[in-house]
Amino acid sequence: MINNMESMENKKDIEISSKINTEMRKIKPLFKNLSKERKRLVDRQLEQLAFLQVTLDRLVYEINNSDILENFSQGTQKFKRENPALRSYNATIKSYTALSKQLCELLPNDEKQKAGETLMQFITSPTLTRK
Repeated sequence: MINNMESMENKKDIEISSKINTEMRKIKPLFKNLSKERKRLVDRQLEQLAFLQVTLDRLVYEINNSDILENFSQGTQKFKRENPALRSYNATIKSYTALSKQLCELLPNDEKQKAGETLMQFITSPTLTRK
């Protein structure tokens, strides 16, 4: 049974990596005209942006398929608390937004508006997955 669980986790990791690579392919062309020096810096940031996008998609799925408030027990106390996925989403979206802004600022001026619009379209249209 442990091997089956490990296999399922490996499959999930591969699936997540595949989604990150897909997101990278979507956003990397926006930065194709950067100098070599900037590309090295940007490549790592693009990987982080893609990771954050996939993470946000997973959190959106979790939030959409569960309650915003959940029952929680600690010892004899019972109360409602905010869904931890919602808290994680709020923190992750702040990082995502800040990184997106940093990336837009690295673009050459003549490409900023076009790429900024494309990047904003990418940012504002997350993949919403529901049950």
